[in-house]
Amino acid sequence: MDILAEWLPRAGAVLTIVLGLVGFFKPQLITQAQQITLGSPMAYSEARVVFGGLHLGGGIMALLLHEPLIYMTLGVAWVFGLVARLYSMAADKTSLKDSTPGIIVDATMAILLLGGLIF
Repeated sequence: MDILAEWLPRAGAVLTIVLGLVGFFKPQLITQAQQITLGSPMAYSEARVVFGGLHLGGGIMALLLHEPLIYMTLGVAWVFGLVARLYSMAADKTSLKDSTPGIIVDATMAILLLGGLIF
C-alpha cells in the first residue's frame, strides 16, 4: 500500500500538468467541452491563466518538491472545484448530463492527489 500511497498523488500531479498544458496551449479544447465561448483575446488570456498556468504551476511544484502538504493542497483545490460544480448545478441550474464530465475529472483528480492520505 505504501507504493500506492506514494504514486497516486504523483499521478494526480502529472495529470494536473497535462491538463495545464492543454489549457495553456489549446484553451479552446477545454472551454468548448464546457460550453464556454472565448470571444476576445482577453478571454483567451484568462482561459490560459485559469486552465493552464495555475494547473501547470501547482502540478510542477508538487512533483519538484514532493511534499505531502502540496499534494494535499492540490487535492483540496480539486475538491472545492467539485463542490463549486455541484453548487452550480443547484444555483445555476446546470444539468447533471452537462456536468458529469467535469464531476468525473474533479473527483478523479481529488482522489488521486488525496489518495496518499487514504491508503
